[in-house]
Amino acid sequence: MKNVLIIQKSLVQYRKDFFDQLRNALHEEGVTLSLVYGKENEKDGLKNDEVDLEWSTYIPNKMIKLGGGNLIWQPCLRELKHQDLVIVESANKLILNYLLMIARHFSKLKLGFWGHGRNMQDAPDSRANRFKYLFLKNCNWWFAYTAGVKEFLIEKGYPAAQITAVQNAIDTRLSLEQYAQTTDAEAAQLKAELGINSQQVGIFCGGMYPEKQIDFLLECCLKIKERLPDFHMIFIGSGIDAQQVRSAADQYRWIHYVGPKFGKDRVVYFKIASLFLMPGLVGLAILDSFAFETPIVTTNYEFHSPEIEYLEPGKNGIIVDNTIDDYSHAVVDILSTGKYELLLDYCKISAEQYTIEAMVENFKNGILQALK
Repeated sequence: MKNVLIIQKSLVQYRKDFFDQLRNALHEEGVTLSLVYGKENEKDGLKNDEVDLEWSTYIPNKMIKLGGGNLIWQPCLRELKHQDLVIVESANKLILNYLLMIARHFSKLKLGFWGHGRNMQDAPDSRANRFKYLFLKNCNWWFAYTAGVKEFLIEKGYPAAQITAVQNAIDTRLSLEQYAQTTDAEAAQLKAELGINSQQVGIFCGGMYPEKQIDFLLECCLKIKERLPDFHMIFIGSGIDAQQVRSAADQYRWIHYVGPKFGKDRVVYFKIASLFLMPGLVGLAILDSFAFETPIVTTNYEFHSPEIEYLEPGKNGIIVDNTIDDYSHAVVDILSTGKYELLLDYCKISAEQYTIEAMVENFKNGILQALK
């Protein structure tokens, strides 16, 4: 029986089903999976998206201030005992990673990195990214978020045969089921409660922080409303920029801020929306747009997460220049022409392609190869 440990600095809601399914899949292969996690810092905790998992182990992180930032110590050395493979997030601030890079040379322990290969919310040649590149090869296996991340790692000299592109995903099948089970009557009731009597409805669902360009989106909404008098906008989520949305909702009756929603609670809001408006950083939220038949409209923002690779411009979503005029014009164009129906068809196809089942299978196969 082989033993694998995954260490996470926090356990976010959308990863719970993935870890449950991966644990079961590995058990069928004679591999025991353990999970250790901590909690995020106060700033990120405002997203309100962290959960607990009964079969895993919670160990509080220790924050160490250094200059203007924090290093994180994950005190889980005891949990390393008897492990054959440890998989960690690829992040400069995780002190444990550096110890594991050394330990793998003096023990049977194998080390796997899981991540983007770089901080995609920073310039490729930034000081932090240049530092990260120094350690890219100091592991036995790479679990790359997407095919694009795999190509990046190969360009940096990491062996292609030791990289698994996991195709990062959420439980889209559950999302598809929840969307199908949400009735027209439920949608009609919600529209009545919110005072919406239009089909021209946009939605934002996610963390509210600077990279999401909330202020940009609010300005765009005002321009869209000028062109489409029946337009309404729904905001779901929380974060350090949520106050901007609260203020706008207090000022305009057609802007609706409903706070954070998870699981089935958020589905009915997508049911009454036509477009998913996210001009800033796009990550896994793109899978919500596919599963909930709500095409995403974003921009060529330079710091998207790897999942932006899943967007096929003009097919399952729209990407435009990162200007208020271009973005608002694109939304108006889609909502007032037949382009919307074409986008819907491709969203349904994409929802079947990017699934948590595929991610679990890819991750499992990568672990089995790494253990050989």
